[in-house]
This record gives sequence, structure tokens and C-alpha cells, in this order.
Amino acid sequence: MDTQVTRSTVWSWGERAGAILGVISMVVLVWAAFRYGAGHDAAFFALVIALVLGVTALGVHVAAREARYRRRARSEER
Repeated sequence: MDTQVTRSTVWSWGERAGAILGVISMVVLVWAAFRYGAGHDAAFFALVIALVLGVTALGVHVAAREARYRRRARSEER
């Protein structure tokens, strides 16, 4: 079987970074939630940081994807 990867299916570095940061933030969020539930009040700050990191990661991923789509649309116009 001959599989061919087209240029539009390859993620850019920004999309990869956003996805990796998103996974890391989910792991930290779950860990901090269990720690906070166990009575460690300082884990609340880790919850907030993980939430902020997750929102930032989503923004980086979406912005990089939109930039890739715009570059591709511009190159197809020519």
C-alpha cells in the first residue's frame, strides 16, 4: 500500500507545542486536583497554574493552525 502524506495533514511546530503543553497541563491539573482534595491547600495554586497553562496551550495550538491555513490559502491563490 502506498500512503502519501500531504502537506495539509502535517502539524506545524506551534500546533505540536500547543498540544504537548495541553497534555502536560491536563496531567498537572489532575494531579493538583487530587492533592487539593487530599487536603493540601497549597495545591490550589497548582490548579490555577494548570488551568492557565491549558488555556494558553489551546490558544497557541489554534493560532498556529489558523496561521497554517492562512499560509496555505495564500499559496493556493498564486
